Amino acid sequence: MPTVFLSYSSAQSVVAERIELSLKGEGHAVFRDRSTLPPGETFDAHIRAAIDASDLFVFLLSPEAVSGGRYTLTELKFAERKWGHPRGYVLPVMVETTPINSVPAFLRAVTILEPKGDVVAEVSAEIARMAAPWWRWFLRPTGFAFLVTIALLLAAGIWAGAGYWTKTSQVTELLKQAQLHAGAGSYSDAWKILDNASTTLPESAGVIDAQERLAMDWLDYVYRARATASLKDLAETVTPVLARGAARDKGQRSADMLAHLGWAEYLRSSPGARRPETAQHYNRALQIDPSNVYAHSMWAVEILLKLGSLSEAKEHFSIALKAATNRDYVRRMQIFALLGRNNEAFQEEAIKVVNEMRSQGEKLPPGHSNWSPRWDLWNIYYNRLVNGSAKSQFLLALPPAEHVATLRWLYPEDQLPKDKQQLRLYMLAQLQENNSEHSAALASYKELAGELEGKGYGGRMLDGAKSAIKRLAGH
Repeated sequence: MPTVFLSYSSAQSVVAERIELSLKGEGHAVFRDRSTLPPGETFDAHIRAAIDASDLFVFLLSPEAVSGGRYTLTELKFAERKWGHPRGYVLPVMVETTPINSVPAFLRAVTILEPKGDVVAEVSAEIARMAAPWWRWFLRPTGFAFLVTIALLLAAGIWAGAGYWTKTSQVTELLKQAQLHAGAGSYSDAWKILDNASTTLPESAGVIDAQERLAMDWLDYVYRARATASLKDLAETVTPVLARGAARDKGQRSADMLAHLGWAEYLRSSPGARRPETAQHYNRALQIDPSNVYAHSMWAVEILLKLGSLSEAKEHFSIALKAATNRDYVRRMQIFALLGRNNEAFQEEAIKVVNEMRSQGEKLPPGHSNWSPRWDLWNIYYNRLVNGSAKSQFLLALPPAEHVATLRWLYPEDQLPKDKQQLRLYMLAQLQENNSEHSAALASYKELAGELEGKGYGGRMLDGAKSAIKRLAGH
């Protein structure tokens, strides 16, 4: 029995559970529950691995499932990267009326199942039709190719055929090992394993595809890779594979690899150096796919880290965010670049981005051993509000009420270390005063002054609190 991956929005969880139970009752293995997966970047790796291990993909269509930023679209992207064309593998099911122009082109490439009666029964019946009888597999392109391969092997001789299948089995096992290592961040080990697989079967489409995916993933998550190679060595390692794939493939896949070629060129360059090759690769990617998420995000990062035009970088990020099925990637690149230089305008833009994420219910990107966006942002607040560096300019970055809300969102009082509580209170009091919350600000300043005096502390914060108390006493 085939393994079925079930993709659905949270609003359809009840019908998804019923479909899962029905399919399991008929002997199918079903992947449905995302809630047990770990958070962070490994979440994507687990989902992609589950889709790669599946034989069929069921997508429950609803307006929520195809709206921007939904993880269902990320799952659909993984399915598209695996199969290329949905015929014979993907079953879109209209469980809630959805405008056809909002349905992704990948799903429209096959007939959408629109149940007239019981949704569960009709989905189960269609899955049974797609999965059986067994001989239907040979009517598909992959099945026909398989028969042709068998015929060629028989013509070449039993021994040659046996040797081929032995190599195929070895490569299949190597691909599984490489996937496990990549999922754990051991990209260098995964790359070596794929090199062995390529040596065993040089023309294997599966190996070529795995090498190209790994090259892009390695560049995307280089900061968490368990490797000792320099960025230049990494770029030189993956560039030949990306160049080969970009020349062979068409459409979005080619654009993705061209964008990563530009990023590799950037990583191998000296800080501040300009390499025209990067812009050439990004431009070629955008000629193929004008909204390519990677090309826009990577180009914007390069612009900011070279202290280029903030407005130009913002335009690239804006396009990437509109097109992205995985906004977490774009946000991570955006915040990393804005915090990567000691530039007041970039810092204020970073606060605006974080405020937008808060208002839209997004999460702050996770950090890693060398970078913590939460504490880099803390340093901005400290410098601008505690040290008073360009304070008035910083206060104008957001509407006053949103300034207060964003500080509280970033640094909840009950989740902050004790040694930072007084600093937070001083920051909060200033933002409350800026928002004309005079009573709340006065209370915050008094609490802070009392704590500092009680511990015998003096200095800038106590002086600032006392001055503010006198200033606000008349309100």
